[in-house]
Amino acid sequence: MKRTRILSNILILLFTFLCIGCKHQPSKISPTLRTAERLINTDPDSASSILKRLSSPEKLDDETFAHWCMLSGKVTDKINTPILPTFHLDRALKWYENNGTQEEQAQMKLYLGRSYVADGNYDKAMAIYIDALEIAEKNKLDNLGGYINCYMGDLYEQKYMQKQAIDKYKTGANKFKTANNVRSYACALRDVGREYALMDSLSHALKVMQKADSIAIRLDDDNVKSSITNSLGNIYQMQHEYSKAKACFIKALEQGKDKMPDRMALVKLYIETDSISQAYDLLEEAPQNDPTYTFTIKYFYSQIYEAKGNYKKALENLQEYTEITDSIVYADNQSKILEIETKYNVLKAQSEIDDLKIAKQKYIIILTVSIAFTLLILLSYHIYRKQATSKIQKQQEELNQTKFKLLDLSLELEKKRNQLETAKAKNENVDKLQEEITDLSLKHKKLQNNILTNSAIYKKLLQLAKQNMPGNDKPLITDNLWQLIMDAITVAYPNLEKLVYDLCPDLSPQEWQYCCFYMFNYDSSDEAKLLNISPSSARTKHLRLRQRLNITLEPKTTLYEYLIQSM
Repeated sequence: MKRTRILSNILILLFTFLCIGCKHQPSKISPTLRTAERLINTDPDSASSILKRLSSPEKLDDETFAHWCMLSGKVTDKINTPILPTFHLDRALKWYENNGTQEEQAQMKLYLGRSYVADGNYDKAMAIYIDALEIAEKNKLDNLGGYINCYMGDLYEQKYMQKQAIDKYKTGANKFKTANNVRSYACALRDVGREYALMDSLSHALKVMQKADSIAIRLDDDNVKSSITNSLGNIYQMQHEYSKAKACFIKALEQGKDKMPDRMALVKLYIETDSISQAYDLLEEAPQNDPTYTFTIKYFYSQIYEAKGNYKKALENLQEYTEITDSIVYADNQSKILEIETKYNVLKAQSEIDDLKIAKQKYIIILTVSIAFTLLILLSYHIYRKQATSKIQKQQEELNQTKFKLLDLSLELEKKRNQLETAKAKNENVDKLQEEITDLSLKHKKLQNNILTNSAIYKKLLQLAKQNMPGNDKPLITDNLWQLIMDAITVAYPNLEKLVYDLCPDLSPQEWQYCCFYMFNYDSSDEAKLLNISPSSARTKHLRLRQRLNITLEPKTTLYEYLIQSM
């Protein structure tokens, strides 16, 4: 839907050109704005209601409109309301650049940057943030500079640039500390810790998060305390220190007003530590009708029932989880379409006012024809993007269907094996059942292979291996790619980890990583390019892996075939 938002912005700009000469009504509602301004800190919900009740704010004079935009941005900072569209904030910024203080200009640039982020225009957002930060630095606006740096960190995080995000969050934290904004200082440190955790630098993450926790304790803000305690628990869980993680999640559950994130984190911990009964009981206590977490609850139920061996209920909950996820995507798309329609209606009304001024001008026909031609081009492009999105959704649906088929085959295979054991005891239909099991096993392995070869990481690595990179002196697989490799193998071959660790209990994490990579079954040439080694070294790695697993192969049998057959 990012392309749709870009289309909306282009439409907005086109109609804005028609509205340049629009007359705005005098500032008749300033007392209303003053009332909203007084309520922002004490009662932001009421302030938001007052601002939303203003009819046609775009018709206000420039000064009042700019004031309305600034107040709307401050309400957004207090409560979870959507940021104003870029064309509103851009108009307000023009007024503040001519009439406002340096702090007001930097603040409005921050809001405009956040609006560009909401539209998916990250490059434009970063350019606006840099301008705002320059003003804040020049005027020693430390608190505002802290927020700008943190929002820049958020942008880097969305682009998976963790190191740059850490630098921005650290800078923001120092700014907040200088400005004596203890709450935001603690939150910025929390964000630093989160980024370290995403980089698997857990020792750094733990150190920073503990510092944030020690600061949050002194705050009179239970939500911040709960958030940081929850984040601390996540780090302990990643370190497999489950008792400490459990203590953090329980503490967070007692602190915050919103219990669901901490409850879900605790359920996930119980599932991960095989405390299935505790996970089930806690999940039963959770509100089942919370739309924000319904799909998460269904997913956890599917995992719990699978662990209990109740595959029928596991499949039912997994199907419900998929259906809910699809419905959420559909609702989100509909919401965005409504948002575009609202913006369009606002701009249409504004263009009608302008049409009254320029109706007698001789260039109106040329302008109208130009707009119609542009809209036709944009409509054609929008249709093309919609078809592309539909294709992606179809591919995702096919992948989900493959996963369901795989689960069905697993259940059927288990059923046939049980029947075979019974038949062997009675000496009945053994050969026929054995043939059915063999056929099901082949189909099961084929589906597993399809899931793996259709995964994004498989295609990504294959693309890297085919690229010509002269002078390259390091492996092409980054830490993030290694994690994606292990995730893909866990989905396609969930039994592989148990198999190899049963064969070699002291297998190192690096050896497990390579074992997952080996299951992609690339040829020695592609594997050598990805690992930046020679083909002969790749074959040597195969041999060492087999020796570590203490596997003796039959003639003309590869280690890959052995592992596939053994799962």
